[in-house]
Amino acid sequence: MALTFTKTKSAAVAASPAQVQSKPAASAGNGSSPSNNVVKLSGGVTFLKKGAAAKAAVQAEEVKFEERRAEMNRMRRFYIGYNKDTQITFLDGKLDEDGVLDIPRFYEHSIQVGSDWKHYVCTAEIDQSQPCPLCEAGNKPSLVGVMTVIDHSEYTVQKGPNAGKVYKNQRRLFVAKEGTLKDLNKLAAKPERNGLAGCTFDVSRGGENTRDPNVGKTFDFVCKNKTLAAIAEKYGLKIEEVQPAHYDGEEGEILYLPPEKLVELGLGKAHGGVGYEKGVNAAANEL
Repeated sequence: MALTFTKTKSAAVAASPAQVQSKPAASAGNGSSPSNNVVKLSGGVTFLKKGAAAKAAVQAEEVKFEERRAEMNRMRRFYIGYNKDTQITFLDGKLDEDGVLDIPRFYEHSIQVGSDWKHYVCTAEIDQSQPCPLCEAGNKPSLVGVMTVIDHSEYTVQKGPNAGKVYKNQRRLFVAKEGTLKDLNKLAAKPERNGLAGCTFDVSRGGENTRDPNVGKTFDFVCKNKTLAAIAEKYGLKIEEVQPAHYDGEEGEILYLPPEKLVELGLGKAHGGVGYEKGVNAAANEL
């Protein structure tokens, strides 16, 4: 089952950095010369932005802010650290008539930003009027599947306005690649389980040298909960807190950014060249 995403259009603005002539600053009265208050770089290069470059920078920050705000209102992904273990309960993950997990799947790009990873839906199959900017930049997408789990681990907020607050039994997105999904499919196919929905597993992940998936490698079956209401009662949750997520669309948990937005964020390459006349991706039409 494939996800569909609501597409919104926005034009990307490209601008080249502008050269800025800095005027001498007025003396602060501390005996230093005005020139000491001006940072000069060799070759006439400046870190200051003006005109078109400044407008482009402002627009880029606005796009990033929109993305951050959209992510703030979305469910976090399930993640388990190296040499860690936890327990999770699946809220969806039924089997189809062929005994295969009937869950949404989509192609996704993963990009490392500092010590974190960010994930973006591949636009190639959704907007065929132009190639995916991340594909064009050489970032290969992965086919993933998504389900919803309750993460039974407990953690305490260390800083900020919620410092000291304890969280447990949080609803999370379980996004996994095909290798993990094949292993889970075998576990789901057991007659007494008939799918993953309602199943609780102990999950563990090995050390960094094992290259285990960030959703865990080993899944040990614990029990099968018959209903969502039973899960809510067992863990002291409200019934709305144990519902499978809505994954796509404007209110969905998987954020789709069209090609133009990805380019505005500085991710990937804008399309161009032979084969894209009149907004048609010739390569896609040949598939």
